[in-house]
Amino acid sequence: MPQLDYIIIFPQIFWLFLIFTVFYISLTHFFLPKFLKSLKARKEIIKANEAEALSLIKKSTDNQTKLNLLLSNYLSDIKRIFSVSPTLSISDTKSLNNKKADELISIMIKNSALFCDSQILDSISINVKSVYSK
Repeated sequence: MPQLDYIIIFPQIFWLFLIFTVFYISLTHFFLPKFLKSLKARKEIIKANEAEALSLIKKSTDNQTKLNLLLSNYLSDIKRIFSVSPTLSISDTKSLNNKKADELISIMIKNSALFCDSQILDSISINVKSVYSK
């Protein structure tokens, strides 16, 4: 059989090993480090984005709890201002502190508007590529 002839098979095995080793060395020396570097960069970007997302979530929940606390305080103040005792008649409007109520309502509206705007602005993430390059 000509396929198993000793004269033909040894040069084929030699060239197979030679081409395989050259191919293997070129892959491990040139391409594999670039590939691993890109995987490491992707992993670092993912970690940075997760940390930023967690900080934004924490900041948002902190702002939400602060807003809820402020709103409950202001609402209790307004409730106290508008709570009318049974002895107070409708014609006695001087005992109602309308200016104070208006101030508290305007402060509540301002705080809720500021919270909503900051929440929307904080939810927008901007990642600069030059920050992650080394």
